[in-house]
Amino acid sequence: MADRRPQFVWMLVARAGTLVMGVLASIVVARALPPEGRGTYYMAVTVATAALSLGHLSVEQAQTALWSDKGHRPRLDSNSVPLGLGVGAAAAVVAIALGLLFRGQANMPDIRLLVTACAGVPLGMGVLYATNITLLRDRTHVAGWAMLTSAVVQCLCLIALGVTGLLTVWTVVAVWAASYAVSLAVLTVANGVTVGRPDLRLARVTCAKGLRFHAGSAAAYLLLRSDVFLLNALAGSREVGIYTLAVTLAELSRLAVDVFAQVTLSLQFDADAGDSAEVTARIVRYMVLLGVASALATVVAVSAVLTPLYGHAYAGASTLVAWLVPGVVLLSAGRPLSSFLLRMRTSRVVVLPSLTALVVNVALNALLIPAWGAVGCAIASTVAYTSLIAFQVVYFSRMSGLGWRCLLPTSTEATRFTTEVRRRCRGLHLGRAT
Repeated sequence: MADRRPQFVWMLVARAGTLVMGVLASIVVARALPPEGRGTYYMAVTVATAALSLGHLSVEQAQTALWSDKGHRPRLDSNSVPLGLGVGAAAAVVAIALGLLFRGQANMPDIRLLVTACAGVPLGMGVLYATNITLLRDRTHVAGWAMLTSAVVQCLCLIALGVTGLLTVWTVVAVWAASYAVSLAVLTVANGVTVGRPDLRLARVTCAKGLRFHAGSAAAYLLLRSDVFLLNALAGSREVGIYTLAVTLAELSRLAVDVFAQVTLSLQFDADAGDSAEVTARIVRYMVLLGVASALATVVAVSAVLTPLYGHAYAGASTLVAWLVPGVVLLSAGRPLSSFLLRMRTSRVVVLPSLTALVVNVALNALLIPAWGAVGCAIASTVAYTSLIAFQVVYFSRMSGLGWRCLLPTSTEATRFTTEVRRRCRGLHLGRAT
């Protein structure tokens, strides 16, 4: 993995910068809006994100599966942005229509807010497809710049609106939607993807292949976000406001793990199937080590700074973070397993685990939210994420012939990792008097 170090460092910097911008933005929003206002804004964004995640037809998974055929690569590249804009526009129209249909029910935001959020769906779909191609092309630095630039612009806009007294639920949603345009511009201008005349035949093939995986993708998204809809319907916008802040903070623990998955993605496709299994297992072992360290650091840091930064109204989010972080980290560490299963091009092993975990999540949320509110929601999410990874581990072992223990770090790897962490801490003079 040594040859990936510069890419890992750059993507780590980009992701860290993005998360810092996200935290700053969340502080600005939390200080300007009460939990109820944050909950309303987040629900509008969640509807738009649902349109993205349920309407993308799993094209990015089809891109990944087809990438093994080098003859398809140039056309997959040139198709990504036009296909994303077209599919995204259709998804936005469907989301707005459903918003009109369910207007005034289950504490849903008003239609003006939903339309504003859904305006970002076509751009977001273009970013989704284009980023996947950029990573498959091993141009991770471009993906990092796109992500970081968008986050900086979004944060600066929110700060400017906050200073001028113009920060409202609607303006927060509008800035969120517009931020996708920044990412898409960077991906195209910096040659992360090539925008060309689309190949309609390959576009149809890509969509058709994606649809084979789409039940799994839709279930995976609902696994991550159905809790927000259920919490909103069963407990109201205030609980949503606090819970979604906890989710944002818990996802800080994914930083190093997600970056490692991104910069090593192409390695899983450069080798043949047998070598890919060995590479995947090795990647997962390192990600488990990164995940454990990240989880501990996140829980400690959030408990120390949450109330001073966000105010006493959001104090309950600290407990929620502690319940959410184990599941979030485990889900991130399992990403290479998902990529390996995609390479095998067997839709069943991608779809079934996600559907099963979704059923577990919905059932537990329906049982625990009325009793424990947002805490029950967090517990249900972590249990469901764990069940998803358990299925993926079983399928990986069966298809690769490698035992599940090969995914656990060896004592040598753990020692090497902890030694490196200590060396870095000493280099930063942590815990020393100055």
